Parts: sequence; structure tokens; C-alpha cells
Amino acid sequence: MKRSLLFFALLCPLLALAGEDTDKTFQSALKAMQDTPVQHVEVGDITIAYKTLGDGEPLFCITGNGDTMDLWSPVFITRLADHHKVFIFDNRGAGLTTEGTKAFSIEQFAQDTAGFIRAMGYEKTELLGFSMGSRIAAQLTIDQPALIEKVVLYGCAPGGKVEIKRSASVQKIFSDTSGTPAEKTQRMFSVLIPADWRQAHPDTASYLPPVTETITPEVRAKQMSAVADWPGIYDQLSSVQTPTLIMAGTADEVVPPGNALLLAEQIPASWLVRFRDGGHGMMFQFPEQMAEVVQTFLATAN
Repeated sequence: MKRSLLFFALLCPLLALAGEDTDKTFQSALKAMQDTPVQHVEVGDITIAYKTLGDGEPLFCITGNGDTMDLWSPVFITRLADHHKVFIFDNRGAGLTTEGTKAFSIEQFAQDTAGFIRAMGYEKTELLGFSMGSRIAAQLTIDQPALIEKVVLYGCAPGGKVEIKRSASVQKIFSDTSGTPAEKTQRMFSVLIPADWRQAHPDTASYLPPVTETITPEVRAKQMSAVADWPGIYDQLSSVQTPTLIMAGTADEVVPPGNALLLAEQIPASWLVRFRDGGHGMMFQFPEQMAEVVQTFLATAN
């Protein structure tokens, strides 16, 4: 019998630090992220740009569509680095990583990630993926299960025909690459975090990091095509033996939260954690709580 371990974490801002303490925590974490030097390594036909924070067992974090490594929530990443050596990096063609010559696909991104893990000297690791990165993480876990000890899928969907798609209005915003960097950020922000939460937290400088890396419209379009063309892994999920944590926000407009249920129903002994009022960018809303959930999973799942 398939066993799915379901945790419904109905977390709210009451659990977060308040006011000045929140801002100090964010600024300290942001400084730690920004002070960490960028390094580079050759992986196949590309040069991957990356940073490492913390010590301990490795945790590789794969970012999403249109994202660069400086968009991770600083508090989320530094809290994870309290217990792990955390690797953040730019995907093929994004930010400071070169584009190479190979066609963009989720499968290729998974191969890039596997090559990066091995280039760092590991033959087994824990893995976390956000949005498109979670699809990459799922594909890599299926393709090379011996490489992945545990996997965290945040904002994930199974792909293919079974995936629950975002609304047409959100898709229009998500796929629009026009305007200045500030306009693009504001437009994307409008669908990453629920309106009520944004209105209650108007000072974005206290939780949203300044992004200095760039991604061209052409690379963004290639990434979106890679996601759209991905056949998905739904039919393979029941064979997954890797301990898996699925995290979703109940108010996610970019990847509807019903997709998390599809994943949890198929993956044996998976954990499902849902954050009440969490959007696709819930790592900015609830970074401390998310890091605590991830750490609990990584420390106890088997």
C-alpha cells in the first residue's frame, strides 16, 4: 500500500519575527549572501557560477524560471546554511552562468545539475528545487536516484497533461518580458505573493533581495519552452523511493497548489507541507518556518 505522510502546516505571520527584529534578521542574512564570493566551475559545455554558504552535508538548491541565484530569500538560505553546506547557482544561460551549445530542456538542466554536483566532489547529496528548479530536481531524482539522498520540491508540478495549469491572466503576466528591470520585477512580484500579504508588508526592502544579475528575454523564452515541452514525470512518481518533501502555498497562483496533492498521492511516503496564504514566493513570506520544515525533513526522513 502506498503511504503518503501529509503535514498540513497552516502557518501564519504570527509565527514570524516582528518589526525591527525581522528587518535586522533580513539585513544580516542579505549581507552574508552578498559577501559570499561567486565561484565558477566547468561542467560540460557551460561554466556554472555558484556560491556556497555554511558547513556540513551538502544541499544543492536549484532556482526557477527567469531567476538568478541572488533572488533566493537570504533568510531562507542562511537558515539552511546553519546545518548544511548550501550550494546556490545560476542555471544554464542565466545570470553569470554561460549558455553553452546544448538545447534547453528540463532533462538537460538535470544533467547540468548532476554534473555540477559531481564537479563539487559529491556522489550523493540532498537536493532542493524551487519552481522550474523543482521540476529539474524531480527529473534528476528519477534519472539518477543513486545521486540524490533526499529531495525537496517547492512549488512543483508533475508536468504533462495531468498538471493543473495556472490561469490565463497569470500566464500573461508570467510570460511578459517587456519593460525595465524594475517594471519586470514589480509585475512578477504581483503574482508571486498574495495581494493581502503585500498590502500588510509594504516595505519590500525588508524581505525581497535586490537582484543585480540579469537574464535575457531570449534565455527566459528558452526556459519557458523547456517547461512547456517537458513531458513530465507523473507516470514515474510511484516508483520514487527517494524521501521527498513537497512544499506548497495555498494561495500559489503560479503553480496551483492542487499540483502538490497530485505529487503527494503518487510518491510513496512523501511529506506534504502546505503554508496557509503562501504564494509561489512564500520563501519571502515565511523563510524561517520554511527552513525549519526543510531541516526537520532532512534530519528525520528515511
